[in-house]
Amino acid sequence: MEKMKYKLGVMDLYPIAANKTQIENNPFVQAKLKEPVDEERLYAAVKQTLSEYPLFACTLRYNKGYYLETNDKDFQLIHAAEENRPLAFGDATNGFLWQMCYDKYTVSFEWCHAVSDGRGGFAFFSSVLCHYFGADRLVEPALELGLESFYDKAEKGIPQKKQEKGFAADALPFIKRGYKTDCHILKVPMIEVLTAAKKSDSSPAAVLPPLISMALRKHMDPKVKNKNVSCNVVIDCRGPMRFQTMHNCIVSKNITYIDRYDSMDFALVSTIYRALLDLAVQQENIVKAATETVDMIKPIVAVKPRFMQKALAKVVAGVMKHSESNFTFTYLGRVDLPEEVMAGLDDFYFRSWTDFGECNVAAVDFGGTLILNICENYQDKQIIPDLIDICRTVGINFETVDELTYEQANLRLSI
Repeated sequence: MEKMKYKLGVMDLYPIAANKTQIENNPFVQAKLKEPVDEERLYAAVKQTLSEYPLFACTLRYNKGYYLETNDKDFQLIHAAEENRPLAFGDATNGFLWQMCYDKYTVSFEWCHAVSDGRGGFAFFSSVLCHYFGADRLVEPALELGLESFYDKAEKGIPQKKQEKGFAADALPFIKRGYKTDCHILKVPMIEVLTAAKKSDSSPAAVLPPLISMALRKHMDPKVKNKNVSCNVVIDCRGPMRFQTMHNCIVSKNITYIDRYDSMDFALVSTIYRALLDLAVQQENIVKAATETVDMIKPIVAVKPRFMQKALAKVVAGVMKHSESNFTFTYLGRVDLPEEVMAGLDDFYFRSWTDFGECNVAAVDFGGTLILNICENYQDKQIIPDLIDICRTVGINFETVDELTYEQANLRLSI
């Protein structure tokens, strides 16, 4: 097999620099099947999908800089329940930058962001499910770099309202648990979320962040002067830019809940969030954000020798952990798979460890049901129950379907 080499962009290199730091982040997706998992079918499905997504068929190399190279070793499936799965992949997975586990009715997939972002990993996993259930799926390799493809220093963007700084870390005491976190899985009909915004074309990203912010504000010490809550909303650039790539292609928009929102009707607050997000995804502002992100990260990932880059990354991670935002909201969108695949699935989960702040909310629409995986490490365990109550006041009736301790698996690769 001919080995291919693939250049990495700054958003691919950033997760490598963040490895073993406070902001290392490796997403987790899991599908629950209606029938027991067939290992042979799953292996064949993964093998076929790797031929369509060449970046996932690679390992990480270094020669004056990091790059991906086709891995000629065999991949392996891991027979383990989520709570017993390995917590390190890379060396343990023959150099592949991901691991796929199965047990009884579940198949889970987690990967290092150096290969791709949440949308890219979701696409890979979706193709595995399609091949597993024998459904056709057309995949056209798109290997252009992500944010670098939009880079333009001349673009000034459409003016956006500057968002205020969020609360300080000590306003809501948290527990330091390494890469562990408490995970709350909530479900609600998607129609209830859209109805709360009083706009059928709204998005969970415009509805849920202000409600989460309300719950966090409720539990702050009354003496805290700054009770603003900053939410980092992840934006996939592919749609707005009409661009496809398997590389990382995301920016983020920070939106801050401020005091005056408390006196407003919730539908108006949601409209404000929607307007801010609509402005952020305009092509001019995507280009500006992409350019700024490249300029910010490039000096860090370009540092040599590598031990100096690691030392700098640890310092930067320590600063960013509680200054970038108070919590993160990621919406993968709808699980839009062929009918024969959806007929074989019983449930779907997506979660992400708390890389920034102490709360990460990951959402996905599965068959018209919005599924939230809220990972948090706050000392006060009444926050999530109060969030559910606050949501209920605007007509969103979340059901708690599970609560568990979730530990992120990390890339550990000797190169």
